Amino acid sequence: MQLTHYITPDEIIVPLKGTTKDAVYKELVTHLSRENRIKDAGRLLKAILEREESASTFLPIGVAIPHARIPDVDDIVVAMGVTSHDIKDTAKDAAPLTANVFCLFFSPTEDKEFGRHLKLLARIAAVFSDTKLVPEIAKMDSAEDIFERLQVREREMSEE
Repeated sequence: MQLTHYITPDEIIVPLKGTTKDAVYKELVTHLSRENRIKDAGRLLKAILEREESASTFLPIGVAIPHARIPDVDDIVVAMGVTSHDIKDTAKDAAPLTANVFCLFFSPTEDKEFGRHLKLLARIAAVFSDTKLVPEIAKMDSAEDIFERLQVREREMSEE
């Protein structure tokens, strides 16, 4: 599974306008909803926020992976946002983590799709396990450049 099979430069927002976790999530959901013609962005945002209440999706590598399974999609849909400013995790009982890269995605609720949901979570974490990648991408101001850098990283991973 490749992250870049699920995303194009059109689904990458750089720079994010939001300065808080909730604002970033709303921005990403609105963008993803518009790009994928999903009608109820409010319902998508609610699903993300409910998921975040159960456990934070911020990782210590500077990446957050907000995600949810919803009946509104037939396949996995992804939006990515990048900012040079640290966005703090505000979840109750959350570790003091920040993120510069947000990979928000939704997958279908059908049981047969849950394996791909978990694989995409693992793939995103693996792509960004290179500790130099988040700071590098956070300095970029072009969705095309970010996408190309992700492609290079995934090629590097396949050669490891």
